[in-house]
Amino acid sequence: MKTENFVVLTMAVLAFTALNISLTLNVGALSAPPIYDDNGYLLDGYYRFMFDGARSLWSLAVNFIQHPPHAPVETLTVILGYWLFGSSNVGPYIMNIWGLTAYALMIFSVARDRVDSRSATLLAVAAMFVPAAGAIVSELRPDLIAGLFFAFSGYVLLAQTRAHHKWRSAALVGLLCAFSMVIKLSAIVITFPMLGLALVVGSILDRHSRSAPIYRAVITTVTALMFLAPVAYIWGTQTYAYIYQALVSNSDIWFTPGDRWFHLNYYATGQGGSIGLGNLLYVGVGLIVIDILVSVATKRRDIRFLAYYVWTALIFLGIATSAEKTVYQGSFFFFPLIISSVMALSRLLSLLPRQGLQFAGVIALSALVFLEPAHTYQQGVYRKDTWPMLEQISDLVVQGAAVTPACGPPYYHYATVGSYPVTAHAVALEVAKKGHMRLAIDQLFIMRALEPMMQEIEKANFVLLPNEAGMREAVNQHLPGVAFTDQIMELLRQDSRWREYRIAAADPPTLFVREDCEWAGRSPD
Repeated sequence: MKTENFVVLTMAVLAFTALNISLTLNVGALSAPPIYDDNGYLLDGYYRFMFDGARSLWSLAVNFIQHPPHAPVETLTVILGYWLFGSSNVGPYIMNIWGLTAYALMIFSVARDRVDSRSATLLAVAAMFVPAAGAIVSELRPDLIAGLFFAFSGYVLLAQTRAHHKWRSAALVGLLCAFSMVIKLSAIVITFPMLGLALVVGSILDRHSRSAPIYRAVITTVTALMFLAPVAYIWGTQTYAYIYQALVSNSDIWFTPGDRWFHLNYYATGQGGSIGLGNLLYVGVGLIVIDILVSVATKRRDIRFLAYYVWTALIFLGIATSAEKTVYQGSFFFFPLIISSVMALSRLLSLLPRQGLQFAGVIALSALVFLEPAHTYQQGVYRKDTWPMLEQISDLVVQGAAVTPACGPPYYHYATVGSYPVTAHAVALEVAKKGHMRLAIDQLFIMRALEPMMQEIEKANFVLLPNEAGMREAVNQHLPGVAFTDQIMELLRQDSRWREYRIAAADPPTLFVREDCEWAGRSPD
């Protein structure tokens, strides 16, 4: 990459990061108390940095091995954000700049395989206007960057013929594939088989001698497995447990209701596709179709591009048939489609070598004029009323902990019957910053019977019951525990150990604070 192209890409990454952070502060995730799943990663990173002393590479590595985080790369991003920018939650989002940088370089690489570097730079800048690209910064989720690295790994295996002709480059490809799987471990159900398929098909399409592709594929596979082996040893059990509860034991909670057309269309022109891709879906699909037709007409022999298009289509069919639908999971289709679109466009521009740069300039200018430069999936602006709720709840928790011992040592337990209006992780994060104390969180809304819920409450010092809006949201999310809200409310009101606080708000939640851990002056047993 020439210096001028590097400078342009660097300036673009900085500008798009600033614009997306600004949007996030005004209307996105940072305009309201943290919600799922951002809050979990923020809390995990803050605890490790402030309470566990993970402030060097060595202490961080030891901490990760002893207490494996759900998403190690995302947790590392959060820790670095707090480390570099202080206790503000803005820091972890700013650190997502590394993901946007990777996106810019990967799109440049895809385009540069077929057009000159200046045209590739302009196409990379234009691609930053895609909503999913902006969400890399504005959303604190591993899905987006995992989807990006997954898409590029598939591209390298299928379409970038020069990437693994030597054993060193084949080993680097193996590391790239392994890293893309580690970013979101629970997505291994899609990343592992689809990258395996790309490796096999890419080797078959290799036109070198029969033994060379096999040799390179073996090197790629062995390198990836060597990288993944310790990861599987450390994270294997918890990753399996997470996947099992999501797909089996709690599948009735996490499923998305809708008919066959809803599911098939969700990541295309439905809710997920309209948020993650916008109208660019039609542009991308149109470019792919035109490229295929032009390739047939001009009798271009290389079919690796077609293999990647088919691979992308298979991914779409796979996630379309899944019972669970979220715009975040759509990243594993959005980014392969983006790379497919850029590849198709650069292939078409390569047919016009003299006019290619002018067309690339027109495309970048059109994006600048007609497209929004920043995007967020979350609309925290509609939850601004939860800020005063969070302030009151966190103050009551800190005050309660100052006068009453932990009823379920070693930590104070904070139990929540509903997931909203203020999430338990948001409360725990605020309490950690205000009172420098760690809370154990009991999410009762996942439980399916009253008795085990009350057993958990016996260990708790604080119990939050949802407001009317929180009840509606929990019902829409199929959370079974909220069905017992009224019964729990009545039981706690009858128990003299608890004090009820009605949070001051137009639609108030209710917080119960334990004033005594004993049963009427005697031990509960």
